Amino acid sequence: MTPSRAACWQWRFALLATFAASPCHAEVQVEAFPGVTVNAGLRAGFAAVTMFNANLGRGRVDFLTGKPDGDPSWAELQLTPWLGFTTTSKVYGNLSVVGATTFFDGDPAAFARGGDGSVDFETAQLGWRSGAATEDMERPVIDFSFGRQTLDIGDGFLIDDGNFDLRQDGATWLVPRQAFEGTAVARIDYRALHADLFYLESDPDNDSATLAGGNLEYQFTRGGHVGLLYANIFDTATPRLFGVREGMDVLSVRVNDLRFDVLPQLAWWGEATRESGEGRFGRIDASAWYGEAIYHFGHLPWQPRLSYRYAWFSGDANPGDNVRRDFDPLFYGFDKRGWGTWFQGEAAGGWLLFNNNQRNHLVHLAANPLPQITVGVIGGSFFLVERNFRGTPVNGDHFGDEFNLYTDWVINSTTSLSVGYAVLFAGEAAIQGIGDDEDFHLLEMALSFSF
Repeated sequence: MTPSRAACWQWRFALLATFAASPCHAEVQVEAFPGVTVNAGLRAGFAAVTMFNANLGRGRVDFLTGKPDGDPSWAELQLTPWLGFTTTSKVYGNLSVVGATTFFDGDPAAFARGGDGSVDFETAQLGWRSGAATEDMERPVIDFSFGRQTLDIGDGFLIDDGNFDLRQDGATWLVPRQAFEGTAVARIDYRALHADLFYLESDPDNDSATLAGGNLEYQFTRGGHVGLLYANIFDTATPRLFGVREGMDVLSVRVNDLRFDVLPQLAWWGEATRESGEGRFGRIDASAWYGEAIYHFGHLPWQPRLSYRYAWFSGDANPGDNVRRDFDPLFYGFDKRGWGTWFQGEAAGGWLLFNNNQRNHLVHLAANPLPQITVGVIGGSFFLVERNFRGTPVNGDHFGDEFNLYTDWVINSTTSLSVGYAVLFAGEAAIQGIGDDEDFHLLEMALSFSF
């Protein structure tokens, strides 16, 4: 990056920091008609990202053409006005529209380029809820909804984000679009049990995958749960970005935030997933799992949390045959547990490794110097399971080591600011698979508002 360009981005980051201190208005709630309460509001986000030696020195590389094009710096803006209602007859609904755009260079994979952006519906949901879920409820509480809506299961390991935010959508890094395009979801709660029955249609950027399945959870008294998920992907468009999906059966068992009375400061997380089946485009035989322990030092100043995670995602040693063996991470997301989950590493997990053909160690230390401020450090070491990177044979399996540093600041009830820095040091597999060996640096800032 030239000195003048660097100075320009320093000015933009300073402007964003000043903008973050501006006050915002809260959402509006009125009783529009007898028995009908209407809520309205606006969510907004602005992000700026700059990179040095992107893609290990190759610069921005178009994911479709493979053409490199220098180090990218870009900004993103998204606005999402929304309207919702509830009635005394237990009917509810919401409607939201998202407008998003990407400025300047666009991201390092050219998922979205400068000038890409659009306005579209995000949610358009109608539902009915029989009551409020409580621990001592005498009868099940049923919630049925359909339309465009989001669905989160567990910590977002498999199902969280139903829209890929590709090219014309704009704002790939902010991911303002997360709703599935078509859904029918029944949620059932009875005491410690929770169940989801779902039908989901993803967007065309996700190869228009259509799936149905169920999720069953047993809720622990301390707040975590153990869960079982089954889904079948029974229809897709011709595979474009994500490989064979049609005919896939997904079976997954998980534990989220499991704690024992003997040591309640220690929380256990884990999930194991099996993908199998056969459809028009080939057979599927893949798997993944992770295990994680988080220790909460609640008695210390700043209440630090230290975690270690090992994660393994199958690869395909013979990508040219008719069997898909590399794991499909499906519709994973990041918003349930924040940094490092499930984009593992801001450089590697954000732009190079997508929970597929990899195994990694991740250590995460976070603390709160003030109640409204979180600071964290993440260190990761990444390896390939099979010795090929996106079909390119490599001799080694060490992809690289990464260091992340971040701060989250809740400025007030409507405004928050996040700043992160990451550096990825290339291993032998990355050098051979990508074709360069420079240290990949990035600096990112995001502001979010809720009016």
